[in-house]
Amino acid sequence: MTIASKATEEVREDIVPLIGAWNNRFTFTELDLGKNRKIEVIRRGVGLYSLLRNGKIKQCHVNVAEQWARDFETGIMGAADPERRSTGQGTLEDMLLARSAAVTRCEGVRRVLGRYAADLLVLLVLDGLSVSKIAELYGKDRHGMSGAIELLLDQLADYYEGKLIT
Repeated sequence: MTIASKATEEVREDIVPLIGAWNNRFTFTELDLGKNRKIEVIRRGVGLYSLLRNGKIKQCHVNVAEQWARDFETGIMGAADPERRSTGQGTLEDMLLARSAAVTRCEGVRRVLGRYAADLLVLLVLDGLSVSKIAELYGKDRHGMSGAIELLLDQLADYYEGKLIT
């Protein structure tokens, strides 16, 4: 048995529905590719996209939440910068600069909006929890929590647009 023979073996995967810890953490949404081209993709953040579908928040709120998630994943979690990786350009120094800029933005959000807001963003956008589950964790009303999330996303949009003092 060699690695080459194992690599060419047919693999059978049993696809199971998302259950347990991953249940209700992913959702399907349409990604707009421009020129009337849309594809359906799986996204995490069921709570975020359900608020969008219900009309509680706007697409600009989702965009800024995704931007924060990219910054968090790149800066704090150490993922590769998706914009640099997709072009295949950039040196190691560019990657380090992008990572440090992402860390700065994430820490700025935590400093300006507060720890509670940053923790709420992690639960909503990265962990993909529903608004009901987040409200349950904090012992709050679901409607009050959705209002708090809407306000948080407004403030996050203002932060990324440079309207808040850093």
